[in-house]
This record gives sequence, C-alpha cells and structure tokens, in this order.
Amino acid sequence: MFNQFKFARLLALASLALAVASTTQAQANNAAAVPALKRGVNIVGYDPLWTEPAKARFQPQRHMQAIRDGGFDHVRLNLHAFAHMDAQGQLSAAWLNTLDSLVDAGLRAGLQVILDQHNFMDCAKEVDACRMRLKAFWRQVAARYQDSPDGVIFEILNEPNGAADAVWNDMLAENLAIIRTSNPTRRVIVGPKFWNSLDHLDSLQLPANDRRLIVTFHYYTPMEFTHQGASWTPQFQNLSGITWGAPAELDKLKADMDKVKAWADKAQRPILLGEFGALETAGMAQRAAWTAAVARAAEARGFGWSYWQFDSDFILWDMKADGWVKPIHSALVPEKADKSSTAVPARDPALDHLINTPSITSWNVYGGDGAATQQLPCAAYGKVCLRVPLQAAKPNAWDIGAVAPVQAAIAKGDQLQILLWARLDTDEASAKETVPVLLQLGAAPYTALVSGTATLTSKLQPVAIGGVATAAFEAGTVNLALQLGQLGRPVLLSAPLVLKNYKPAKQ
Repeated sequence: MFNQFKFARLLALASLALAVASTTQAQANNAAAVPALKRGVNIVGYDPLWTEPAKARFQPQRHMQAIRDGGFDHVRLNLHAFAHMDAQGQLSAAWLNTLDSLVDAGLRAGLQVILDQHNFMDCAKEVDACRMRLKAFWRQVAARYQDSPDGVIFEILNEPNGAADAVWNDMLAENLAIIRTSNPTRRVIVGPKFWNSLDHLDSLQLPANDRRLIVTFHYYTPMEFTHQGASWTPQFQNLSGITWGAPAELDKLKADMDKVKAWADKAQRPILLGEFGALETAGMAQRAAWTAAVARAAEARGFGWSYWQFDSDFILWDMKADGWVKPIHSALVPEKADKSSTAVPARDPALDHLINTPSITSWNVYGGDGAATQQLPCAAYGKVCLRVPLQAAKPNAWDIGAVAPVQAAIAKGDQLQILLWARLDTDEASAKETVPVLLQLGAAPYTALVSGTATLTSKLQPVAIGGVATAAFEAGTVNLALQLGQLGRPVLLSAPLVLKNYKPAKQ
C-alpha cells in the first residue's frame, strides 16, 4: 500500500537528509516542511463500514472531500482495532484494507490523517492483555504506513485511564520505540493519563530528543453541561436543562487553556486538543456557543483541535439531511458560516452579568414532602423545570424552601435582578398562591438583600424581582430563596437567573 507515494517521499527526504548527521537534526529539518494541525474532526469510530461495508454511513471519497471543503485540514480516525485481531494479534486483511481506503481518501482530499488507536477501555480494564495487543497493533500499522506521506500521523492510545494510568509512561515508551524503528521522523501524538486530562500533563515522561511528538488533551468541561442526558454516564444520564456561559464558566475555560499553554511553553511541545464537543441534549444554541468558545480559546493559544465528532452523536454532519449541522459547523469554522442563516444566535449580553449557575440542578429543597428530583419539559429558560412535590401547608412560609447559591461577591449599591419561571402543578384554572422570593445570607441571621413576592398560577409565568444591595456580601455567602411552606401543593421551578448590574439595551 502507498507505493505510489514512495518515490516522491524518497526525493523529499533525500533533499533534507543529505547533510544530516543525527536523527535529531533530521527531525528538525523535516518538521519545517510539515503543516501544523489546525482544524479537524473525529470520524468513523462507530460506523458500520468496519464490519458491514454495505451499511456504511461514511463514504470515504465524498465525505473526506466535504470535510476539506468545509474548512478542515485533518481527520482523526478512531480505530477500535482489537476486535479485528485474531488470537495471535494479527489484524484482519479486510480491516486493514478498509483502513487503507480511508487513509487514501483523506490524503487525496488534501487532509492530514491521524490514526488514533481507540481501544482505551480495553486498556483500562485488562492492562496486561492490552499491552500485548497495543504493541502488536503498532508493529503492523507502523510497518504498513512507513512509506506513506508525512500527512499520516500516529496516535499511540486514546484516553489512557483506569488500570493503564499506573503504567502509562512505560506503555508510551515501548510503543514509541516500536514506531520509531520503522518511522523515525513520523509525527506521533501522545497524551496524559486520566482520560487525556490537562491536569495530568506534568505526569508525561517524553524523550527529550524526540521532537516529532505532538501532545494532546481532551476537553469536555463542564461535564454536567456537555454530557447531560448521556446514556453511558450514570452520573449525568438523568441531567437536563444544564446551561453554560456564565462569567465564572468563561473564566474556567480561560484558566484551563492558559494552564495547557503554560505547560506547552515550558515543555516546548505542540498541542492538539484532540476531542471536544457537547451532546445534542445540551440544546443547539448553548451547544454552539460552548463549541465556538472552546475552539476560539484553543486557536488563540496556538493549539490545533479535532472536534468530536462527524457522525453518531455530538454530530457535525447530518447523514439524513446529507449536510452540515449548520450551527455547529459555523461555530467551528465561522468563515464558512451560511450568512443567510440565523441558526447561531448572538450570545445574550445578559449572560455576562450572571452571578449564579442557571440550572435546575442548582436548586436545593429543604423541609419538603419528598425528594425534588423529577424534571419536566417546560417552555422556560433551559426548557426543563424541577417539580417540588409539596402536599400540605406548613405553619410558616420558611418551613419549606427552594434555595440556589449565588457565587459572586456583591457590593453595596449593586443592582440585583432575579428571574425564573414557575407555576403550580395543577389543572385548576382558578388556582393562585403567593410565595416570598429573597436574596439572603445563606446562614443566620439570613439577612435579606432583595425581597419580593411571586404570584403563582396554573400557567407557567416569569417571576422578576429586583432591588439594590444595601450592604456588601462576600462571594459564596448569598442564596436565592423561594419560601414554599404555605403552598400545600406541588410547584414547578425553572432554572433561576440572578443578574448583577445588568441594563437591557434600548430597543
């Protein structure tokens, strides 16, 4: 395979290597001619083409060209290769031929192609068996592609975790040695343990004289937002209505990317953000905003990125519609945005004034008649409401409450605004109840900063209360509180928003 590239490659290498006396110098010379990875997408990890070609969704020639035309310069092939090995670790001829066709199609389209060994969970569970199979994989794949163009890149293992964490540097070294035997100047991608976490970059042990390494990390922060409703994550599968974009969340993104940049500058290593994405359940507008923010943050620091993923879930390409998911494509490659489309809304400037996390999971209910965990669709911010199962009225309004923390500090004179949606969970058209709504200290003496009342009916209606802080309060000491003790019937509450010094633009 790829003999058609061999002659051209030999000529290119000869022009670089004639006067080279060391491997290190050869790598340095070759590096200058290779384009950096900039914008890419993960592909074919879960496509039937590997086992049932007749049912393949991804059409190599057509979709590779569409990816290139869509503004991307590379693809990351997610290779679940262990299932295609025999008992001796030999990869099947059919699987290798499929891989060849994908690599060839990508290169012909002008894309760089990452071969990402993606059996990370096998390695997390049975590390000894994984080590044998991983070495067998790279012996075969490295030899097969040793004469392919520099646009083919190897990635040793996706997201090492679990049992692999303790021996990851050894696994990295042994497989890199295998690769370097036949591919001395091939670019190789490696990442830290604990799911390629940026917090574990310092744990990587890389050979100082191998300058053909690209370091990767993956980013799905905050997981409660990007993985809400994900069936494969028990801690997140029942979450919904989680939003993103508050100032504290933007600050977190900046701090995380700055941490990676500081490590890269110190280690003098190029960086690839190998995966990032938000699941469809995050809601399109929020999903597009998060995606754009992460992509721009990576680019601003000189990182390449590979979006997760083209098809299956977190999707970028709609196979049924046979085209881009326009808001996500525009978020990733804004210069390719459909100028006639309004699918990617401008970010609401009110979000810059949020001082809480606007999510129904931020509510904590005390003194109630049962756990408040049921989430119901509603036409409110976040599109989901929390049902508080109240049954009987209490002597005092404050005997039952729903409270949500306010993270930011508040200064004397700050203009404060509370906004949420609520309704009584009843079909009784004449139902009407009044509840106190307060911003107050979260501990005794529970001093109120802002207070008002909300009239609740059987219809979902906005609750808006504002006021001026008469004193200063430290960050994390204030709660939003709804006093529900005298309702005596269930109530639905949306995600709450607390704004500081927000002035809506004049229409």
